[in-house]
Amino acid sequence: MVRVVTYHGQEAIAGLRWERKGNRPLWKPAPIAATWADRTAHLPDGEDLIGTVSLLSLLADSLPDTAVDDTVLLIFADASQDLHFAAVIVRGKPKLAEEMLFEDRESFLDYVTRECDSGRINRLATTQDLVDVLDTDLKVTLFEAPTNSMDPVRIEGNPRKEPSHRLLIAGIAGTGVAAAAVFGSMLWLSSSEANQDAVPKVAVILDRAAFEHGCLEAFAEGWPRAPGWDIVREGCATPEMNDPALSRSSTVGAVAYREYKLRDGYNGEIARRAAEAVHEGTVVELHVGDNRLFATKVIEAPLMEMESGGEALSPAELRDAAAEVFLGSARLRVTLPGGAETRVRIEMQGSLEDALSTAHRLPMTGINRLSRTGEIITLDLSPLTPRYMPRSSFEKDPT
Repeated sequence: MVRVVTYHGQEAIAGLRWERKGNRPLWKPAPIAATWADRTAHLPDGEDLIGTVSLLSLLADSLPDTAVDDTVLLIFADASQDLHFAAVIVRGKPKLAEEMLFEDRESFLDYVTRECDSGRINRLATTQDLVDVLDTDLKVTLFEAPTNSMDPVRIEGNPRKEPSHRLLIAGIAGTGVAAAAVFGSMLWLSSSEANQDAVPKVAVILDRAAFEHGCLEAFAEGWPRAPGWDIVREGCATPEMNDPALSRSSTVGAVAYREYKLRDGYNGEIARRAAEAVHEGTVVELHVGDNRLFATKVIEAPLMEMESGGEALSPAELRDAAAEVFLGSARLRVTLPGGAETRVRIEMQGSLEDALSTAHRLPMTGINRLSRTGEIITLDLSPLTPRYMPRSSFEKDPT
């Protein structure tokens, strides 16, 4: 959910979701959106926000160019607006994710601390008051006040206009056939829009049983092991889950994954070549980075039509229910991690199968994250929320 806030006296929008910018057919009107390099953030109902600047771009513009070239976590808080904001830019562009807005300072600081310790961030950009309460070894850059020379990203688009019947009548009277053609086109377009609105849609959700089965089966099978590499974490995710492990991979479907780091004393180039040789010809796809390997197996995660039934729990109710259901699990921690998405996080010692089987006792929930780091399982659940798609598309290709 986006918010309009004030930054140094200027209205700005926070909470945008950044995606890759696609090619727009010439016959389609320009969407209401913010555009930043090859990134875009759409606001279908943002007509009143046209011209408003992006808070993230304001903050990024106040940093030196050398800082923006890093992977930077930008954080900002303003108690007077009950605002706790965090977002990441990668080499001068927003990360393909949703900007984070937190409900309280505690969850905000918890998130910042985890991100600073994750190894994914090169630099922290913030204000002095937040530096004073954070303990981090990252490079820190402070925001400077906006200047007149700044050119922040703005919400752009054309407001929708109602057709003028007087102009239409005058056009018909004055131009005859040409006006009739225009009139016919307008009728066709309005009919097309009405037909589009009338397209029957279906509420769909992830087939959780298929996803879980594919995940557990992927880890029951063997994985190639290359010399010199240790597992950092593993798990299963779809791109929609926004699992941090997928942030630097080009994965487009559901996968089981393993992330590795290079052991001390090993030559990186030799170890990478050995890993590529070991994985060649297997069902495991290998993504090679600097002292990092990311291996994936494709798993099934089809969509299914959501059946009408019980009501979804609120976040607080889900947290209390999860604490009760998982009671007795070793090293259990149940939290509301905050951010733009509503979710409950269960951290426990055990296996992926243990976590999933226990979570079955929580009705009307969806999986947002399933990962393991060492002995600790992280399972994020959220109240079950469907998305809607044309029934014809769903029946044609339910995956």
